[in-house]
Amino acid sequence: MKLLKIFFKIGFVLLLMSQLSCRKDFDTQISNGNLSFSVDTLFLDTVFNNLSTTTHRLTVYNKSKNDITIPKIKLAKNDSKYRINVDGITGTEFEDVLLLKKDSIFVFVEVTADVSDTNSEMLYEDQILFDPNGNQQDVDLVTLVQDAELLFPTTGTDFELSQTVFTNTKPYVIYGNAIVPENGSLTIDAGSVIHFSNNASLTISSGATLNINGTLTDSIVFKGDKLSYQYDDIPGQWNGIKLKENTTVAINFLKILNPSTGIEIIDNTNTATINNTEIYYAADYGIYTQNANITANNLVIGQAGKSDLFLQGGNYTFNHCTFANYWSKGLRFKENLYLANYYVEEDTKINLPLQSANFTNCIVVGTKTSEIDLDKNEEEPIFNFQFKNCLINLEKGEDLLDTDNSTFYTDVLFNKKTDFKNTGGNDLRIGLENEGINQADPTTANSVPLDILGTDRTTAPDIGAYQHIDFTTLEPTEEDE
Repeated sequence: MKLLKIFFKIGFVLLLMSQLSCRKDFDTQISNGNLSFSVDTLFLDTVFNNLSTTTHRLTVYNKSKNDITIPKIKLAKNDSKYRINVDGITGTEFEDVLLLKKDSIFVFVEVTADVSDTNSEMLYEDQILFDPNGNQQDVDLVTLVQDAELLFPTTGTDFELSQTVFTNTKPYVIYGNAIVPENGSLTIDAGSVIHFSNNASLTISSGATLNINGTLTDSIVFKGDKLSYQYDDIPGQWNGIKLKENTTVAINFLKILNPSTGIEIIDNTNTATINNTEIYYAADYGIYTQNANITANNLVIGQAGKSDLFLQGGNYTFNHCTFANYWSKGLRFKENLYLANYYVEEDTKINLPLQSANFTNCIVVGTKTSEIDLDKNEEEPIFNFQFKNCLINLEKGEDLLDTDNSTFYTDVLFNKKTDFKNTGGNDLRIGLENEGINQADPTTANSVPLDILGTDRTTAPDIGAYQHIDFTTLEPTEEDE
């Protein structure tokens, strides 16, 4: 009986194989021009000259009831800068491509083009042709190529910048760690855009000078080198600005987008002035310091994976600043503002006196009910800080967290309504329901007479970097919709 079952199974398999070998539905028809495509025109990323775009996908559909063969798929230009991959095979021309009924195939596309290859609008174009010798169909390929100054090391990852001025003539793209040498200088003109590749950074060496000269109408932008909008809110695309000891730094109207840490300052007792500057989507910290000296006015820091400010020792003055951390990329464990009078090196606490940390007319808020961590090492007695006319998230506690102690907290609003325009998009303008309206110290406001958008605040000043607006008067944006 067991042997009979075995013979039965063998016979069934042979019968099934014979039926499959006789099936006619593996016969194909020649494509008759009825292919369908996911798009008629494939727009690739804007890309810098001689750099590759990311890979884009085109889907080709056979919606008919028959298996078909596409006699040829090719790029229209013989010397095309585009590269295609059809169903896993890379090339520029493909023959007899099988496409089963009610099925699809993928065509992956990327390009590396120079501005000399483009038309007057800086567009580089080509087509993918399907059955060019018969029932031809095509999909247009379009990408915008942007001219840029490419800066990169000849060996290793570090290199010294040879130029001392960045202009706004065309964007710069930095690969590796660009270093302003000791006692050197770098000036960046208004309207300049500096892109950084993955893990790239800008380091200002000991004794060097950095002048970032943005204006209200021509700000300066530091960001990653991925130009597609899909990367706009992805943190950690480059490694930020690093300031060494004894540097001289003046930053005006700078936007720092998507760094690991926006600005890192180590043992720099010279005063770094930071005015009208924004830092968004830092993977770790907006600003990280060990024994630094900062004076900042109209500084805005939005979403950061750890803290907007992580300050260890030093001297700090922040006037009319907004630190609002509504991190949306996962869990955030650290408070938005961290103050300490020490740092840790190889599990050892190194004392760093917190000489002063003065916050006046500032907003310090986020998703936590308490967004301030005051970490005092009792072995170091100097731990000086004060919040004056601020709006902060902080629950009352003891000692340094005694919110009734006017030495630490003067005319401070605790856990009040902020009414930001859009925290998810880092639009930290304040609306009519913000409880810090007309609550700023007017003396300090007069010393910073305009908000970060150029609005006068000398009368009825609001807490934070922005004067309030009526959101209903604004034009709707895609995020609003």
